[in-house]
Amino acid sequence: MGSRMQQSVVSSGPSGAVSAKVDLKTLLQAYERSLILEALEASGGHQRRTAARLGILPTTLHEKMKRLGLLQRQRVPSGPMVSAAVAAAGRDGARGTA
Repeated sequence: MGSRMQQSVVSSGPSGAVSAKVDLKTLLQAYERSLILEALEASGGHQRRTAARLGILPTTLHEKMKRLGLLQRQRVPSGPMVSAAVAAAGRDGARGTA
């Protein structure tokens, strides 16, 4: 019962039929990924609308997107240039609020 399920896919090419084993888990992930991407596009990238369109909770969508590598990583800028810019913005903001 704990064995991996596999499916044989046969495709015909110029040289005849070619058989390859494809992992069912990989196929399902690819299909789920394409459904989420299509729903995201149709929802204008709005995750709550995407979740509603798919009939799942937003938290479930987020977990699926995380598992499938669909979340964009946001880089937080750091370093001396950013620190100087933040300090300058703080000084400038303090002047303009009097």
